[in-house]
Amino acid sequence: MQRASTSPGCLSGDSGNIPPVPFDVGDGNDYGGRILELTVPTQCECDGTDCTPCPVVVGFHGYGQTGSGANSWKSRLEPKGEAVGFISLYPTGDNTVKHTYGGGMVPNWAVPSCMTPSDGCLLDAGLNCDWCGNIEEDNDVGLQREIEFTKAIVQWVMDNHCVDPQQVFATGYSNGALWSHTVARHPETASLFKAVVPMDGIDQAGNDERLRWIQAPPAGEGPWILHINEVFDRLEPYDGMNYPDTFIKDGVPVWIYPSILEVFAEYANSNNTYAECGFSADDVADRFAALDVGGVVPDGYRRLSGPGSLEGEGQEMLRCFTKDAPGAQCEKLAVCLWDGGEPGDDLPDPHSRAGGELMGGTDPGTGGTEPIDVMWRFMQRSVNPQSKQDPQ
Repeated sequence: MQRASTSPGCLSGDSGNIPPVPFDVGDGNDYGGRILELTVPTQCECDGTDCTPCPVVVGFHGYGQTGSGANSWKSRLEPKGEAVGFISLYPTGDNTVKHTYGGGMVPNWAVPSCMTPSDGCLLDAGLNCDWCGNIEEDNDVGLQREIEFTKAIVQWVMDNHCVDPQQVFATGYSNGALWSHTVARHPETASLFKAVVPMDGIDQAGNDERLRWIQAPPAGEGPWILHINEVFDRLEPYDGMNYPDTFIKDGVPVWIYPSILEVFAEYANSNNTYAECGFSADDVADRFAALDVGGVVPDGYRRLSGPGSLEGEGQEMLRCFTKDAPGAQCEKLAVCLWDGGEPGDDLPDPHSRAGGELMGGTDPGTGGTEPIDVMWRFMQRSVNPQSKQDPQ
């Protein structure tokens, strides 16, 4: 897909407008209680003359969080954007619908999964078992509205600020990571984002093994994807394992996620965009032990470490890997595992701990080895794959 080199906001200059609250741009869609907030660093401000188009990074929050609350993406993206020069967006999902997961009305992203009792999904008070969408609404309707909202917030920032359309990126944590994976493969958004970096969350969950389904991005399209996961996360594990101490109802697992290797194998085998990547069904067969955060690269994998690498020199927290197809070098699909606690300490709740440590704090991430450094380096590699220089 050919993208323009600048956005309309580069010619009109910063409009001075702030996104409407709640978000409503007159496109015929009712976005409920969704809100868009953003930060435009000084170097990205534009008066309509001689403006420099800036990258955009959208951060999708986790279940029950908000775009700019405690441990939100704002606390990481804002200082990083100010340090390196990108516009950061932190939307808040809808909190006006009732869904099964958590039993209440809190901000979330309507990610599709197994939805009907005939699929083995567990009911709640006789209502549809839509974990993240509206239990009183058809899943396809909720999903499409979420897709339209995602496109609308990107279009809004391009219309109102000077943006480089070739550098639109997304990341997300937990429920937001599920949504990041969804936009990476959905036909209407697969070409919208140049790269996505989901953290601790894989979409396409089912209630048992037979219900797993994987859809690749449309042939010829698809963003670069870096999946980051806390290695001990049992709520949304990278390996697709069902952990017996997590989300059991009436003796039955509430859901089972596919492994990230399973997802990447389908992408590599179904989409020529990822033809240089060698993930395959053989990886999936041993997915429970396929990657090791201890620093040992399993047979067939290539660790992305050392000077000029994705990890950055002297990395002690993250272990990043990819898998090359024969005679090729994979860059578009990668996995980073990390242990956010003390060595050997995998309790309690490493999923929430990962969210706090990945997104919390105000470190701008310019030292080269923090998760936000690795994220930004991967995003910049997607724009200039031949460059091995580490953008800080």
